[in-house]
Amino acid sequence: ALSKALDEALSLWEQLLEAPGIPGIRSPEQTLSSLQVLAELYRLQGKPLQALQSFLLLRSLCRRLGDGLGTANSLCGISRILLELHCPAQAQVFLEELESCLGREESSE
Repeated sequence: ALSKALDEALSLWEQLLEAPGIPGIRSPEQTLSSLQVLAELYRLQGKPLQALQSFLLLRSLCRRLGDGLGTANSLCGISRILLELHCPAQAQVFLEELESCLGREESSE
């Protein structure tokens, strides 16, 4: 039952976030938190592909909102899952993006 509800939530988030630009959401902070929880619940359920999908949506929304730390956090989640899936080359791409993202955060302080 929980898995079906999570799958429905993921599908709804994908539909909402498929258009470019910032979606019409009431609370960006709550939306970011919801996507983070969704990703972690999938991860805890042993569904890494759905967790990865959730983290990718989170990264996309964080970028659109200009949330550098949120973007970095989502990149950590993406990289962790890819490493757990034994995909080091793909994880490296996101780790390099993370490094770049953190460098921009440091220079803006």
